[in-house]
Amino acid sequence: MVKPAARDRLAAVLTREFGEPPFAVVEQADPALLDVEVDGAGRLKYPVTAAQARKLCALGTPARYGRGERTLTDASVRDTWEVPRTAVHLSWSPLFDKVLDRMRKGLGLPGSARLRAELHSLLVYEPGQFFLPHQDSEKHDAMVGTLAVTLPSRHSGGELVITQGGRSETCSGSASRLALCAFYADCRHEVRPVKSGYRIAVTFNLLLDGGAPQASGADTVNEAARLLGTHFATPSSAYSWGKASPPKRLVYLLDHEYTERGLSWNRLKGADADRAALLRTAAEQAGCQVMLAGTKIKETWDTYPEDSDYEDWDDEGWEDGEDDDRDSDGDGDGDGDGDGDGDGDGDHELNDLIERTTTLSCWVDPETGKRESISLEVGEDEVCSRTSTADFEPYEQQYEGYMGNYGNTLDRWYRRAAVVVFPDSLAFANRAEAAPAWAMRQVAERARSGNVAGARADAASLEPFWTATVSPDLRGGVFGPALKAAHAVDDPTVAAMLLAPFRSEDLLAKHAAPLSRLAKRYGGAWLGRILGTWCAGSQGEVYGYTSESRDWYSALPVLCTSLTASGRDGTAASRALLQAAWQRLAATAAPRLASPPSRRAAGLEDLGAPLAAVIAAAANMAATTTGDVIAAHLAGLGDEALPWLLSGLRSFSTVHSDSTVHGEAPGDRLSADVAADCGRRLTRRLARPARAANDWSITLPEGCSCPLCEVLADFLADPTLRIREWPLAKENRRHVHSRIEAAELPVDHQTRREGRPYTLILAKKDTLFSGERAQRAEDEADLRWILAVWPSAAVASTSAT
Repeated sequence: MVKPAARDRLAAVLTREFGEPPFAVVEQADPALLDVEVDGAGRLKYPVTAAQARKLCALGTPARYGRGERTLTDASVRDTWEVPRTAVHLSWSPLFDKVLDRMRKGLGLPGSARLRAELHSLLVYEPGQFFLPHQDSEKHDAMVGTLAVTLPSRHSGGELVITQGGRSETCSGSASRLALCAFYADCRHEVRPVKSGYRIAVTFNLLLDGGAPQASGADTVNEAARLLGTHFATPSSAYSWGKASPPKRLVYLLDHEYTERGLSWNRLKGADADRAALLRTAAEQAGCQVMLAGTKIKETWDTYPEDSDYEDWDDEGWEDGEDDDRDSDGDGDGDGDGDGDGDGDGDHELNDLIERTTTLSCWVDPETGKRESISLEVGEDEVCSRTSTADFEPYEQQYEGYMGNYGNTLDRWYRRAAVVVFPDSLAFANRAEAAPAWAMRQVAERARSGNVAGARADAASLEPFWTATVSPDLRGGVFGPALKAAHAVDDPTVAAMLLAPFRSEDLLAKHAAPLSRLAKRYGGAWLGRILGTWCAGSQGEVYGYTSESRDWYSALPVLCTSLTASGRDGTAASRALLQAAWQRLAATAAPRLASPPSRRAAGLEDLGAPLAAVIAAAANMAATTTGDVIAAHLAGLGDEALPWLLSGLRSFSTVHSDSTVHGEAPGDRLSADVAADCGRRLTRRLARPARAANDWSITLPEGCSCPLCEVLADFLADPTLRIREWPLAKENRRHVHSRIEAAELPVDHQTRREGRPYTLILAKKDTLFSGERAQRAEDEADLRWILAVWPSAAVASTSAT
């Protein structure tokens, strides 16, 4: 028999010590406990009469309910009258404090805590009215539950039913007694339809004041501490393809839900408080630290619809399944959740759990008490609990039917609180993995305090997971602190590791100063390698270029200028940055230059601003060598590059106009060279004679040279032929179609489906003439603009003729 893992044995100890957690307390009390007076209806007499109840209904409005961030009115979900709170006046008997204290004990809350009741609403249910199963929102940071007080009246039905984890409590009204029910806010509850008479209820938010309980029982604490030590010393075999290593943390899931606002050691519910207190004491004894966290859990289940022909399998073989009643909320949609969206698991039968992911989404800083948003996925070998997550109600779920290769599947999302434990030696690594920006600030702060060696050691401990932790969506917030931390550790190897996850897209003009400091500390060659790696990125990033990833080019001139001004090392780094930025831009432009004409111009014009930034950076640095490389590369491109070059020049003259004087760019040979090259290209194109009115010749771009393409090329080149009828088999027609469409030639190609083989009809379009006229006018305008801004380009243009 395999011995349970230490984490599961620890969960069993916590269950043994504190048993089944309470979730609701139901009792009856003397009506003298609560006196109620309502403006417009007077003082309520017990039992409340039908006449007085009708007055309350007349004062009320249809009660609303919350769904997500919306507040809705829907009588199919909640059908009851709510009396304005300002019209309700209450007076409690002095005995009420004792009642609240009994409820505190019944709910398992610490003896050091105190419950307060805050009025929420006065509700009246007339015959037929109800409230489907739902969960209360925590309306106050200190709110832990709800108190519902049903006033004495002669009615039937209208039972308040509270459920959690498969258990339920029912609170029924009375004609002579107050019916009180206190329950935790994360419990699902419903009000069954009233059959006769009127149900009148006053509801309160239960607020908790006071501290967390203290752990008791030295033997139990010692046992828990030993199990924690075993957990952190035992290599995990959860992932057989990797080297087994001990877990870095233990995540104990609590039995109640908590909002991020309400996540506090002092407001844990029921047995959660006792278990957390025991874990905290045991962790301290075992040399560990503890965090209170919120988690998001996603489970993916293999399912099949309820009405499918699948049968249930048991140990004896196949047997007929039975229908079960899943429409517990009576709304007819079968989901049992009362929200009427029909997306509950009641529409599907859960089969096998395919996958579960647990992510820490926030935790409470033990030093400041503040909640921090984090994102850290934890392994299954690090998680344990008393109650299975499947016993909870998901806050969201989504079904996906059979898709051919997978399905049917049901995704379910849950929120649970957790106590997170980790050894003191791994405290910094755990917090860094969850909050990398915090880690970088801590490293820099520790170095500033004089402990550079300690800061360096903390930073070095991050190496095994650092690159994976700083995901693309986190880089922007971590980059600035990482630059400071890299400088603070005073070690080129550790600093390079800290900066490895980043990319050139993270660069902004404000980063010029910290980059200059890094150049001075570690040298220009070191920083140049870092910058080159950032610019190169992955192959997918280069060719997955988007408008978002080009923004960093705008900071390039400032970055290069600032680095150059910082001295020799900064100059070396700036040249490496410029060279890497240009190489990346050229690689990005290459597939666009080869794209079809209809997409080419727009794609290349989008790269104009980055090209202008590269030109400006080269000019500001007087980087003649790199400038010559760029100019030579651009000059070697075909005329298909003109939209890119012209867009770059226009952006340069607009965005970087400070460097131009009277249309010239002193000291900027690169922009002048690019302008001259464009002038030559445009002049050559304009020097060609305009197409004659009867010239229908078209040049087929180079490519395939098969016999079909030779015939096609001859037809296109003939200045007199406009139409050709060409009997061709299907595959041959398809090949001709593809050549015409790929080159986007002004040729219509249709198939006449008569005879065998069918006939392909090619017809040259009039757009051959209108398109060339429009292009010629555009070339003339572009040339005039270039000569106005770069007069020196006129010499090159003259030589081109």
